[in-house]
Amino acid sequence: MIEVLGVHKSFGPLEVLRGVSLDVAAGEVVVVLGPSGSGKSTLLRTINHLEKVDRGYITIDGELIGYRRRGGKLHELKEREILKQRKDIGFVFQNFNLFPHLTALENVAEVAALSDARHFLERVGLADKAAAYPRQLSGGQQQRVAIARALATRPKVVLFDEPTSALDPELVGEVLDVLRDLARSGTTMVVVTHEIGFAREVADRIVFIDDGLIVEEGTPGEVLDHPVHERTRAFLSKVL
Repeated sequence: MIEVLGVHKSFGPLEVLRGVSLDVAAGEVVVVLGPSGSGKSTLLRTINHLEKVDRGYITIDGELIGYRRRGGKLHELKEREILKQRKDIGFVFQNFNLFPHLTALENVAEVAALSDARHFLERVGLADKAAAYPRQLSGGQQQRVAIARALATRPKVVLFDEPTSALDPELVGEVLDVLRDLARSGTTMVVVTHEIGFAREVADRIVFIDDGLIVEEGTPGEVLDHPVHERTRAFLSKVL
């Protein structure tokens, strides 16, 4: 469902991704771990072309993202074509990114029909908050609205960039419960998170990134309990 092949990305002289390759099967849940500055968020942002790759390419369900191959070369798509592709790629940010002047229902209805917006608010347990504005919602509730909005386009994959990092500890559980439900339903997900317990419970595969490279990957049992690389062991010793 997702193919990342040899992706490089630099910001000025700083090379953030240094040849990352990753395949994600349909229905698979992949959790990405790594220290701050390792390239985790940049990897997510290249998958839906919020960041252009410098080298390599990315496909979703076999379709090149952000580019079209013509005459043996890659040509970047126009913005309206990229926006059309992004309907297949749900993205949940750290800080919710809701419109403060719109209700929960209106935020979701920005990307879907009203009936679909109500359905997805109900799916994340917020049917009773449809008329509430973001300022009237807790951080956990705001993030669940953001998840409903990401789901409302019925995407092929959903990307989560540290979806609980901006939440108070007591609100983390309600967001992780929604992610667990999505995983059980067969949603293809790539989740950047530091929630190790969640990764152990829900991930089909864990990918550890450091310094712009995938250092190690495997099942939760393999990576969390029997890491091969010293860099993985050092990271886990600080977070477990």
